[in-house]
Amino acid sequence: PIPPIFPTRYIFAKNLFENGSLNNIEWHIYQDWHSFLLQEFASQLRLHGFIYLQATPQVCLKRLHQRARKEEKGVELEYLKQLHGQHEAWLVHKTTELHFEALLNIPVLVLDVNEDFSEEVTKQEELMKKVNTFVKNL
Repeated sequence: PIPPIFPTRYIFAKNLFENGSLNNIEWHIYQDWHSFLLQEFASQLRLHGFIYLQATPQVCLKRLHQRARKEEKGVELEYLKQLHGQHEAWLVHKTTELHFEALLNIPVLVLDVNEDFSEEVTKQEELMKKVNTFVKNL
C-alpha cells in the first residue's frame, strides 16, 4: 500500500502550520522535504483516486473513545474539528492549494460513515457497491 504522503502534507502538516505548531521556516522546510521525496519516488506512485470516509468530528471522537487506544487517549474534539475542516477543504470543496499536477484531477469518492454500520449488512453492502463502482471506473 501507498503511505499517506498526501494526507500527511495537506491535512496534518498543514493543520500544524495553521494552528501555530510549525513556524514559517519549519513549514517551508517540511514542504521542500516533501517535494523532494515525491520527486525521488514519483515513479513508484500510482495514484488513481481517494476514498474519503466522511464522519463528523463528534462521531470520530465517540469512535476513538470506543476503541480506547492509549495513543489516542488525549485527542480532543477541537483537534478533530480542525482535521475535519482540512479534509473537507481538500477533498470536498477543493479549496486547498495543491502543489502537484497529478492531484488536480484525481477522483474522490466521499462515503458518509456517520452511521454505525458494523452490524448492518445492508449498509455494508451499499458502501462496498459504491467502492467497487468507483474503483472500476478509475
